[in-house]
Amino acid sequence: MWIPYICIYAFLIGFFTIYRKKAVQISNVHFTLALSSIIGFLLIAWKYAEAVTLSWQYVLLILLKSTIISASWTFELLAIKEAYLSVLQPISAIKVVFGFFAGMLIFNESATWTQFIGVFVVGIGIYLLRNNDKNNLFLQRKGENRKKERKILTCFILSCLFSETSAIIDKFTLQTITSTQMQWWFMLFCSIILTFVFAVYCFKNKKFMATKRDWQNIYIYTFAIILIVADQFLFRGLMDPHSKASIASILKQISLIVSVIFGALIFKEKGLKNRLFYIAIILIGIVIILL
Repeated sequence: MWIPYICIYAFLIGFFTIYRKKAVQISNVHFTLALSSIIGFLLIAWKYAEAVTLSWQYVLLILLKSTIISASWTFELLAIKEAYLSVLQPISAIKVVFGFFAGMLIFNESATWTQFIGVFVVGIGIYLLRNNDKNNLFLQRKGENRKKERKILTCFILSCLFSETSAIIDKFTLQTITSTQMQWWFMLFCSIILTFVFAVYCFKNKKFMATKRDWQNIYIYTFAIILIVADQFLFRGLMDPHSKASIASILKQISLIVSVIFGALIFKEKGLKNRLFYIAIILIGIVIILL
């Protein structure tokens, strides 16, 4: 029963990514993250009675997860603010490779030669996509140097690795605690951490870096709500003792189909047809892993 939960989560996260890109086209990254995390916490704050019964050891573990995800979100938004979703999102399939081996090494999950072949195919697809898009990474920007491109890719890859590290913590903790306890503390810590980061950002710029237009940015409110709903499906799925971290990592890549196809249409990204071939290779690799 856990697999449908992960699939629904992945579908919602595809739109979550699209709305976040829309949001940072209007507002700066740090304000976007701070406000959305506060909204997310306010949506579930009423569940405090169950949340506060959690032991302090798990609270500290969720604090670690929240710190990792705050860094992941920041790196991701810095990247997708500048680049095509149809280029970056398929590269996020690197999570499959990381999650696959983490599942075996940490949770002793078994793997077949077919799954190893699938991981190899995913890697080939990512390499070909990246090689094909050497000159098409940036949105409507000319003369950008390779150093800037490498910086964006580094941010995005770090985001992916931090995200999968958080997923490992999810799998470990959700065998003992409830989804409500996880989500309540997670959103509380994220709102504190990301608001602090935004405050430092304002201090460095010597002014409050938000305008009336930022507060009225409807996309921030939209993706904040989507995240709360999506995480409920994710956490409920991972609470199942039969769930596997390696397979969950693969199923999450359904989100890239949504974000790439719909995102490319919404943002009118060029070169999508050329990328679909390489995206198909990545998806074939994912299917092979699931066999």
